[in-house]
Amino acid sequence: MGFNNDGADAAAHRLVRRPSGLVGVNIGKTKRVAEADAIADFTASAERLAPFADYLVVNVSSPNTPGLRNLQAIDKLRPLLVAVREACDLASPMRRVPLLVKIAPDLADDDIDSVADLALELGLDGIIATNTTISRAGLATPEAEVTALGAGGLSGAPVKARALDVLRRLRARLGTRCVLIAVGGIETADDALARITAGATLIQSYTGFIYGGPGWPRSIHRELAKKLRAAGRSLTGSGSTSA
Repeated sequence: MGFNNDGADAAAHRLVRRPSGLVGVNIGKTKRVAEADAIADFTASAERLAPFADYLVVNVSSPNTPGLRNLQAIDKLRPLLVAVREACDLASPMRRVPLLVKIAPDLADDDIDSVADLALELGLDGIIATNTTISRAGLATPEAEVTALGAGGLSGAPVKARALDVLRRLRARLGTRCVLIAVGGIETADDALARITAGATLIQSYTGFIYGGPGWPRSIHRELAKKLRAAGRSLTGSGSTSA
């Protein structure tokens, strides 16, 4: 799991033979690329991969790529997103590829508001909330053991509460004008329902899928549908599950 990969060219070669279904492509700055050259790196990936993507995600929130999270600052994020949008349109002139941005849960509330405002200003198609957290607060594991494991982002339960808070804040700021994909600590049907109730258009899960196995998405979907029926609601139009 994570950003380790063989690069845009290798991904493009695989996507030529992609199976049926929706494919979202997540791009980020290569760790060997300096922050000053980030836009060129992002646009190169966008140009290569946009033709194969049902939607493209600008990931500026991975905690494992040096300098990447710095790009969430609005003065850096605005030109980056504008350039990636132009690259997508150039690479896919006959089909507009939806563009989303993926943000960190560790942003301050004011910064989250600024990203929401920028999304509306630029006409972004959506925001993914959120990536993993660099916070180590509230962990049951002894601090010395956590420190020994080194840097990196935490997924699953440690990010659940903050990811939900960020989702609620974004939906309040955006109204219905933007797609919100919720991710972070979604492990049960109750977690999924909480995100849908908070305004998620779609939900994603990684940790839950890893621990729950291949049958996890179907199980969550069934349990979620059961809860919605019991509440007199339908799953259709209330968001969807994905993993």
